[in-house]
Amino acid sequence: MAKKRRKFVQCPNCGYTFEEVNNYCPNCGQENHDLNVPVKHLVEEFFESTLHYDTKFWLTFKYLITRPGYLTEKFNLGKRVSYVPPFRLYVFVSIFFFTAVALFASDGLVISDAQSAKNQLEATNPEAAAQILQADSLARAKAGLLANDTSSFIAGDTSSVIINEEVDNKFRNFLKNEEQSRQKLLKNISFMMFVLMPFFGFILYLFYRSQRRNYVEHLMFSVHFHTFVFLLIMFAILVEVIFSNIDTNGWVFLISMAYLFFALRYVYKESYLRTALKLLPIGLTYLVSLATLFLATVGISVLLS
Repeated sequence: MAKKRRKFVQCPNCGYTFEEVNNYCPNCGQENHDLNVPVKHLVEEFFESTLHYDTKFWLTFKYLITRPGYLTEKFNLGKRVSYVPPFRLYVFVSIFFFTAVALFASDGLVISDAQSAKNQLEATNPEAAAQILQADSLARAKAGLLANDTSSFIAGDTSSVIINEEVDNKFRNFLKNEEQSRQKLLKNISFMMFVLMPFFGFILYLFYRSQRRNYVEHLMFSVHFHTFVFLLIMFAILVEVIFSNIDTNGWVFLISMAYLFFALRYVYKESYLRTALKLLPIGLTYLVSLATLFLATVGISVLLS
């Protein structure tokens, strides 16, 4: 929908004489549009612009959800005016995503009970649990709570003990300040996802380097894919809020992988078999990168607590 302009004959800012085709001043860049009109015209113009943007907004979401890879393909072909720009779309969705996580799904991010934390850590990473328990024992020994082992404690590596004790104290402080830790972790996770997005684009660049595409094309694919995943997770959170006995984690993973497969097939134009063979290492590399960055994010959040 073309914007209805009330044009000047001369630019009010620099005095340039406009031609009929000038929507902006070629000399200073100011828009050739007279806003000195009755309020009724401004209100009409506002609703006209809003409805136009809403049409673009809903069209973008329609294709993002129902046609994997379509928006990326259109962006790469230069057909962009009909859709919301990828980064603006990502920022808009991510605001709602992290708000939804903070309100409805953040209880599991921080464990306030020390015994629960110990049990969960032993189940997921026994080696890390053993190191923390060792640090705890050393700290207790230094405080005189393990008097029988004091001599062996003194004979140990003092510098290592101090470091372990400091890490242990930070971990305890992180668990103690539950709400503050949760907010800090969510903030760091949002930054982690922003780092992961271009990294996933680089993964695609490596796997499809034979097509000699610019990195930006892979980055746009990554932006659209992560935006879809955020929408999917928000929907899963809504389902679990309404139906508390339903676990959607498996479905989120399967739908994400299926979406990624069809998006890769649509954008990179390879056969179904070739796309499936590439999906496995791409997915595995992505999941390992996600897990590594998440653990690093948790570690940084603990050390900065």
